[in-house]
Amino acid sequence: MCLYTWKPLQAEWNNAMRKFALSTGVVLFMYAFMPITAQAGEAPTLISALVGGKASLNGRLFYFNRDFDAPGVSNIEALAVGGIAKYETARFGDVQFGLAYYGSHSLDLMIDRDRGRGSALLQRDGDDIALLGEAYLDYQPGAHQFRLGRQRLATPLMNDHDLRMLPASYQAAVYRNRHWPGSLIEAGYVERYSGFASALGRFDRHVARWGDAGLAYVYGETKLGAAGVRGQYVTALEDRGQFNGYHYIDANLPLSVGEKSSITAQLGGTDYRQGSSATMFGLRAGTTVGRFDFSALYNQVRGNAYRTVQSGIMYTDLQQGYANYEPSHAFGAQANYRINDAASLRIAYVDVISQDIQRYTVDDFKETNLDFNYRFNKATALRLRYSIKDQDRRSTREDRDDFRVILYFNF
Repeated sequence: MCLYTWKPLQAEWNNAMRKFALSTGVVLFMYAFMPITAQAGEAPTLISALVGGKASLNGRLFYFNRDFDAPGVSNIEALAVGGIAKYETARFGDVQFGLAYYGSHSLDLMIDRDRGRGSALLQRDGDDIALLGEAYLDYQPGAHQFRLGRQRLATPLMNDHDLRMLPASYQAAVYRNRHWPGSLIEAGYVERYSGFASALGRFDRHVARWGDAGLAYVYGETKLGAAGVRGQYVTALEDRGQFNGYHYIDANLPLSVGEKSSITAQLGGTDYRQGSSATMFGLRAGTTVGRFDFSALYNQVRGNAYRTVQSGIMYTDLQQGYANYEPSHAFGAQANYRINDAASLRIAYVDVISQDIQRYTVDDFKETNLDFNYRFNKATALRLRYSIKDQDRRSTREDRDDFRVILYFNF
């Protein structure tokens, strides 16, 4: 869609949003002054919904250390505390509101905040992250759901990608339909988003990637017999950015061999405004033996660098989202040992081989990843992650070791 076509639509969207805000204000005013004590069968008022709402804190204490094995390259180290403080009203009728503060604050008395640049626990300039990460109106009549405002998404190509202190959040209008059992249809418009780990500290349009008009998407998931299938298509609404769009599909098929065995296949693509498109293909086969879960992993990227909006979708991406993914082949395996009901240890290894080391010099490496999880109780948990990444000697990226300690406290 060209810029000239979109501008009138954008004006109509802004108009509609102003009318929506005014109507919402009127509705809220009416609800607020209705009697608080509702008779049996009557919908609760706004005041009773506020009183009956739920407050929560998803807190984290996060230590991050990245040690580069190269002279002259500064290591990254950060210690921060923060998380999400959220309030959600009870439903009044089919309506609900939610607000959430996102914060990540450096404990710079212990580790200088300047050393934390690049950790995504702080903004790029080393400042703390503080923003209104969620603010939405949710309307859910029956199997339909409409959500407008700042919100987390959970689709393959754009999701909250929760790998640091904070998730990504999207300023969006979303419709979901769950009419058919085991199925979901979702469509949405995304105007802005907060970036990986909300490290931007604000919501940006990302004009260089998609233009000024944002993204539209459709997503679906369903069951075809025993197989689970998901698919998503995302398109830029303006012909100005780097990308035209993205597409993705995967399918999971349970196998009757062994205990909890399955095979999963994925196929995705990135359409560039200029240059060839990228294609990604992947396979994952897994089984369970007692307390051990085993998986074999494979991915291939062809044509150009594979990108998503915000997610770590590839099976062999142990770091879960360090895109863009250059044309390459990747082979890997992982084993997860469930020590007991509270503790687990995962060991994973992957070998990524560039398809053309003269042109693509980043994704050519071997990585080993250790991931230990322990849950103390319902409110607190601990996670330790250690990663060793050895680049090929011809690669332009440095070898590095990552160590992360995350203490979760939820109320």
